[in-house]
Amino acid sequence: MKCYLSVAKHLNFSMAAKEMFISQPAMSTKMNLLEKKLDVKLLKRSRQKVELTEAGKYMQKEFAYLIDHYEKAKIQAQNIANKNAYLSIGYHGPAEWANINNRIKDFHKLYPHIELNVVVGGWGPLTRDVINGKLDLLFDEKSETDGISSLETVFLFRDYAAVAVSKQSPIAKYQKASPEFLKTENVIMSNNKSASISLKKIVERLTSAGFDMENANLVDEYETTIAMAATGLGIAPIPRSFKVKNSSVTYVDIDSEKVYQDFVLTWSKYNFNPSIQLFRDYCLQLRWE
Repeated sequence: MKCYLSVAKHLNFSMAAKEMFISQPAMSTKMNLLEKKLDVKLLKRSRQKVELTEAGKYMQKEFAYLIDHYEKAKIQAQNIANKNAYLSIGYHGPAEWANINNRIKDFHKLYPHIELNVVVGGWGPLTRDVINGKLDLLFDEKSETDGISSLETVFLFRDYAAVAVSKQSPIAKYQKASPEFLKTENVIMSNNKSASISLKKIVERLTSAGFDMENANLVDEYETTIAMAATGLGIAPIPRSFKVKNSSVTYVDIDSEKVYQDFVLTWSKYNFNPSIQLFRDYCLQLRWE
């Protein structure tokens, strides 16, 4: 089935054979045997090209489904057999971030035999923990993973920015405000020393949108930025997914597509924990906003 899917993808026996690490004659033999076994013509061959028959197109979809199902079943069987199946997952931000608490809980309902551990911290240290094998999976800011060849990632969503403001602030009556309207406000940000790459990107995007970042008030902790905003000492830029219900502040969306953060799920390509694939596939089925 895998050989057939390779032929169906490339429509070229030589390229498919190379991908599957077999000879071109061996690939041709496999396709002949497959058609004979199914008693169905799957491929139209000529010297110039290879085409799929209608039955071939149908079997391409079915084989892809069967192989995917087999791989997932194999991983789950391995996890069930291994009573010590374990998965550590990290993220940065409030517990309500992107509904992550409920998403992890639902995954645990699907795979109750996998012991889960959740770690909250800064993007920088957590990324290093993934690289060093101390953490299996991380919901990360994309810029922290760029250029690191040992990491695999899948894109989840692009998140635009909001500001946290005091509930007594005149700005609090707006649902959305332009950077031009907000530019005279004192900006409060976490210095995020442990995640300097993503901080640099965020500062660049806020500056590009028109905020005065040269005079921004940088503090040590994210929670401090929210506390200071709540007391009316300035505005705290945050990803919109960091909004918390019943918070001490009001959130106003920044009306600009220049200020954003891209979020990915990342893991080390050298980490062979089979539960990683299960969680990755689970996340790819979800709707992220």
